[in-house]
Amino acid sequence: MIPVKKILAIGPHPDDIELACFGTMCRFAAEWHEVHFLVLSRGEGWSNWLDRTEEARASAALLECTLHMEDLPDRYMSDGMETITILEKYIEMIQPDLVFIPSGNDVHQDHRAVYQAALVAIRLVNEVYLYQAPSTTMGFQPTVYFDITEYIKMKVQAVKIHSSQWGKVYMADRAVEWLAEYRAFDIFRNDRFMEAFEPLRIVR
Repeated sequence: MIPVKKILAIGPHPDDIELACFGTMCRFAAEWHEVHFLVLSRGEGWSNWLDRTEEARASAALLECTLHMEDLPDRYMSDGMETITILEKYIEMIQPDLVFIPSGNDVHQDHRAVYQAALVAIRLVNEVYLYQAPSTTMGFQPTVYFDITEYIKMKVQAVKIHSSQWGKVYMADRAVEWLAEYRAFDIFRNDRFMEAFEPLRIVR
């Protein structure tokens, strides 16, 4: 029997987890691991925050995972003590075995800030993976791949729930599917869909 692990995916905004690692979270949930989403803002910078909060709740409900939401300012997140303290609170409360965070090569200022703050907060976590968001445009070099072929339709559905963001090109069904297919081609897996990550730390 596989030991149950606690998985924590951290997104600066609603929809970040869905775009970056939702398929992998589906795999963990299907294997009966305990999955947590931590969304650090309500995404109020571009739309009505109530809409985005409900979207985050609805997509997390697809997995029946635990959703935690905070109120850091969208577009103005700090990499200092405010963000570090929030992250440390959830690390202490959940005691995750694996954590997924944005890449340090992300060009979105909130994603970079969360990455930097997380380096402090997750210093004792044994497994940490960096994910690729649509704004991760430079220097992303993954070496860890999760096969999400069985869950690609659920990932597309989760992204589609964030209807307040429709119109952004990376939210389109074909864009979500194409990136997962492209990552499969990275490792010569035809007819598969993958999510790819940079391992920050793996302690076994």
